[in-house]
Amino acid sequence: MTLSKKTLQPGFSIIELMVALLIIGIIVGMVGPRLVGFLGAGRKTSTLNTLKVVKQSIKQYKMTVGSYPEKLQDLVVKPEGVSGWDGPYVGDEDSANPEVPKDSWGQDVIYKLNARGAKPPFDLYSQGDPDKEEDRIDAK
Repeated sequence: MTLSKKTLQPGFSIIELMVALLIIGIIVGMVGPRLVGFLGAGRKTSTLNTLKVVKQSIKQYKMTVGSYPEKLQDLVVKPEGVSGWDGPYVGDEDSANPEVPKDSWGQDVIYKLNARGAKPPFDLYSQGDPDKEEDRIDAK
C-alpha cells in the first residue's frame, strides 16, 4: 500500500486575505476622518495666527500713519498722499515685492474698513476651507 503525501504550500488563502483587508478597511474608516479633522484644525490654527499678525500690522500702521489702511496692500506698499508710512508692516522686508500673507488654503485675507467711529473699526477674516460653506474665520 502506498500512501500519497499531500504537499501543503505555505501562504494564505483568499478568504484569509479578504478578512484581513476587511479589518484594515474598517480601521481606516474609523481613523481616517479623525486624522483629516486634525489636519483641518491645524490649518484653522495657522490661519488664526496669520490673522493675528495682519491685525497687529494694521494697528502698527494706524499708530504711525494716524489712520487705518484703505486696503491691505497699503501695509506693504506706501499709498499715495500718506505721510509717516514706515513699512512694509507685514511680509518679508527683504523681498522686492512684499505681499500680504494668505490663509492656510492660499486664499486672500479679507479686510473691510468700517465707517469712521464704528466699532470695530475694521473687519478682518478668512473665508476658511473652500470646500465647506460658512467656514469663516474671524481675527481675534
